[in-house]
Amino acid sequence: MTGPGPARIEALNVLTLIRGGEPVGEALAQRTRLGQLSPADRSLMTQIVYGVLRNQRYLDAWLAPFLRGELEPVVRDILRMALFQMGFLDRVPAYAIVDAAVEQTKSVSPRATGMVNAILRRAPTKKPQNLPLAVEFSHPDWLVHRWQNRFGTEKTRRILMVNNEVPPLSLRVNVLKTSREAVLEELHQEGVRAELSRYVPEAIRVSGSFWLEDLPAFQSGLITVQDESSMLVTWVLDPQADERIVDLTAGLGGKTGHILERTQGQAKVTAVDLSRTRLKLLQENLTRLGFSHHVTVMEMDARYFAANNIHVFDRVLLDAPCSNLGVLRRRSDARWKKQENDLQEHQNLQQELLTAAITLAKPGGVVVYSTCSVEPEETIMVLDQVLATHPAVHHENVREYLPDPIFEEFVVDGNLILLPGDLGMDGFFIARLRT
Repeated sequence: MTGPGPARIEALNVLTLIRGGEPVGEALAQRTRLGQLSPADRSLMTQIVYGVLRNQRYLDAWLAPFLRGELEPVVRDILRMALFQMGFLDRVPAYAIVDAAVEQTKSVSPRATGMVNAILRRAPTKKPQNLPLAVEFSHPDWLVHRWQNRFGTEKTRRILMVNNEVPPLSLRVNVLKTSREAVLEELHQEGVRAELSRYVPEAIRVSGSFWLEDLPAFQSGLITVQDESSMLVTWVLDPQADERIVDLTAGLGGKTGHILERTQGQAKVTAVDLSRTRLKLLQENLTRLGFSHHVTVMEMDARYFAANNIHVFDRVLLDAPCSNLGVLRRRSDARWKKQENDLQEHQNLQQELLTAAITLAKPGGVVVYSTCSVEPEETIMVLDQVLATHPAVHHENVREYLPDPIFEEFVVDGNLILLPGDLGMDGFFIARLRT
């Protein structure tokens, strides 16, 4: 063993950035650019980082019996990385993992080298047993207790297991340029494991190790990464050509692009977001898709935008900022950044944004409200409170707008509610209103 290897070096760098407050996706992108990693090393780095984040509390429980006193954060990260590889990966033998961790410790904290070596040689035979659910699956106590009260222990266990799995990657095919079958064949030729979605006509599910940006289909705008549950938002919006449509908190533009694909680029779309950084990435994404001149981009608070555009739009899409508790398998660091009282703060903003969305819609217009959370405070309670103050607005059933009859079993009181893992998708809530 000549050293820890580039993948482990960069994984530690990423975990250090995350400890400093950097979002996991941005930290990975930053170190990928700087590290000049091979595809295999990029894959291993990503696997280690997400594995540590998804299993952090379990790894710390595994580590705890061997510790006497506090650990330097960087040494704890090295130990977590090694224990994750020992406990969850099987392609590297334990002795090689120990050697790599010891070499890595020498470079960042030489005095801890002997301790790291001793712990990792004893740890494989002493995995923790009979842990509480929240520790076993590395979730906050408050969230596990909340879900147990709502769903019962067995359904909660299923959600926790889903959140700790490597999530499937879904691709939305730009059917204006190609067909799903043609993209599927191209992916297979690139060595990517892929299959057509059974539920969403423009979706493909992929798996295995590959780097998306390297794929010609991505570079040429034939595919976009988007979970199938998120694609359903545009289905429920049901955009039509020549309509004025606003994506009110547009983010990176995933749904903006989908609207344009569904309307053959004929809708008059406005994308509104507060973040200049997100809007810059939105414009890059739309350029890749071939829609750079089809969208009006507004860097603005959605509430201010609504006050100056009353009853202007035929359709309004509000994918509201939320706790992200339905997509924890993708945003592994988010579980440690949320508290239960955050839900009330989100609810207050969501009510204001939904009120703004209704203000923007023409009489008879459509408003779609969605969140990647299924918590009542961010979904049903927001709807109920806003509708109570807007008696002229009607709550419509989403059922007829969904692309497959299988979704009917997930429609509750007219809204689509997918829990994490349902049909292999992310957790999502979608409601449709008529002004």
